[in-house]
Amino acid sequence: MTTGSHRPDRIGIEIGGTFTDMVMALPDGSLRTCKTPSTPRAVEHAVLEVLDISGAALDGVRRLAHGSTVATNALLTRRGAATGLLTTKGFRDVLILARADRDHNIFDMRYRHPEPPIRRHMIAEVPERLDATGAMVTPLDLAAGWAAAQTLLDQGAVAIAICLLHAWRNPAHEQALAAMIRDRAPHVALSLSSAISPEFREYERSLTTVVNAFVGQVVARYVARLDDGLRARGHAGVLQIMQSNGGTMPAAVAESNAVRMLLSGPAAGVRAAMWFARRNGISDAITLDMGGTSTDIAIAPDLAVRIVPQLMIDGLPMRTATVDIATIGAGGGSIAALDPGGFLAVGPASAGAHPGPACYGMGGLGATVTDAQVVAGILRPDHFFDGKMTLRPDLAADALLGLAPDGAASAADAVLRIVNANMAGAVRQISTQRGVDPAGFTLIAYGGGGPLHAASVAKELGLRRVLIPWSPGLVSAFGLLVADTVLDATISDLQPLSDSTLDADRLRMLGSQSRATALAGGLDPETCETQLALDMRYGGQAFELSVPLAATVQNTSTLRAAFEAEHRQRYGYARASLPVEVVSYRLRVLHAADGALHPPLPDGQGGPAEHHGITLDGQRLTATFLPRRAMVCGATLDGPAVLEEPTSTILVPPGWRATCLPTGDLLLEDVA
Repeated sequence: MTTGSHRPDRIGIEIGGTFTDMVMALPDGSLRTCKTPSTPRAVEHAVLEVLDISGAALDGVRRLAHGSTVATNALLTRRGAATGLLTTKGFRDVLILARADRDHNIFDMRYRHPEPPIRRHMIAEVPERLDATGAMVTPLDLAAGWAAAQTLLDQGAVAIAICLLHAWRNPAHEQALAAMIRDRAPHVALSLSSAISPEFREYERSLTTVVNAFVGQVVARYVARLDDGLRARGHAGVLQIMQSNGGTMPAAVAESNAVRMLLSGPAAGVRAAMWFARRNGISDAITLDMGGTSTDIAIAPDLAVRIVPQLMIDGLPMRTATVDIATIGAGGGSIAALDPGGFLAVGPASAGAHPGPACYGMGGLGATVTDAQVVAGILRPDHFFDGKMTLRPDLAADALLGLAPDGAASAADAVLRIVNANMAGAVRQISTQRGVDPAGFTLIAYGGGGPLHAASVAKELGLRRVLIPWSPGLVSAFGLLVADTVLDATISDLQPLSDSTLDADRLRMLGSQSRATALAGGLDPETCETQLALDMRYGGQAFELSVPLAATVQNTSTLRAAFEAEHRQRYGYARASLPVEVVSYRLRVLHAADGALHPPLPDGQGGPAEHHGITLDGQRLTATFLPRRAMVCGATLDGPAVLEEPTSTILVPPGWRATCLPTGDLLLEDVA
């Protein structure tokens, strides 16, 4: 099917828990949007449906990028492929024993360590051994290796992870074992630690490889079904999949890199936020993305988003490059309840999309943040989601009763204060606790709930400016249009810092690796940029810092200075007397997104202002309610005010002023 009322040049589609969002760019850079309910049982149906509803002709689409929670959901629900693990003899229980640390759960008497996605009976040992330099200690016994693999296959394994001791230093044994299995059982999907996570630390490397195998086939089947549907509709280009590192990758490499998809939605939002910040002249930004279940927060001094080498999902640490995001259980569906001590708490439990908040009228009984917003008068029942969904304030009030002695209104106000304090605490976690003073930063708020809370959070933090982008509920989908194609590669090489760490020979080797990475990802190396970072630490430290560097010859003193500057900012000190070690080289191969984009400007339509009562911070106030599209460029509006639009609602508290910038984006400023 190639006909359509729109002939877009680029398309971004992002799947959320409730809605699937699409933003498409026409050849002149103008934008069109579309939403449809998500289809959790067959996720690709919503993607194809939103394309059909939009009337987009796909035959001329140059770039189609997609963000999905398929990999994340498969891991969280443990509904991945039947997976086995082959490991070195004597190391069968590395994945089960994990780490002894308990993070913030040290006082939880009922604590249970997060369980890996496979059970012990699906782990088999192979006779072989390499030492830490990669030298052979015990030769690989291929016959015994096949017997171990056959044991896993007999127990139903359709995917096998291979993680042998010190394979990050020397992959020969893993590669030989994989070649044998491919020859004898070509139907089995293989994940090799030397390809997925070529880094030291056995537990994290094993877990990352197992998770990749566990979700890989789920991702592969999903991508295949989606690609078939797209091609049936005339799409002949390369489907791009969003990664947790803030860039996209070609769908063809998604199965072998499925672990890189685990944080794709929030990463796309951060990428879009930087685009909106840049076009409005903002240099230092903090992002606040509030959805139905959680709030994701990131910090970007000079619009440089920090990329870290590890992400944590469901308590499981995986070594894969990801945008540095703090996530808390504070969303529109977060449930408010009294804890065992009788104190009011909000989240992390969520009502989800079904049954959702009580005010949805779908059977939800728990009081949520959305219910509090309805009772406070900030969300108008007949204007939610552009009037496509009517809320029930009576059910919201019933749910809130009993949470405060003074009734539902008092409970609603308390819930909103708590959730704002929780979000402010998360911002401090990624700023002041890391040695970054957030004063002077601009908070960029998006997602369905971010603009409702952003000014209140900013006020608690002492920030004076909040940017609300165009169509904030669609920002993650928009981020897919502006995301670069990115492929990450890691080379672990523990060594003392020296002049040879980044000399001409090493740079030639890294250049060869970057070209190979680009070619493996279907990219032309000549059109790509290579970025370099070094993981370094003081001798004796257990963990390292990743330090971005220019890909030029550098000596010991310049590399040490870069590391110590990062260490001083992160931890508040540096030690000139301690030796420095290099742990890993990190390469990023980047193909920049191109093409101008022009979000539509407000047209001044939408109806006149109305005035209604709201409750905010314990006060009953009369607020101005106005459609956002009525705020033309240059217009201002003083709080208390509520601006309504199809994808979100924006709260302007007393003492704050909203200004529509020349770009059409809104700037909220503390003018008190």
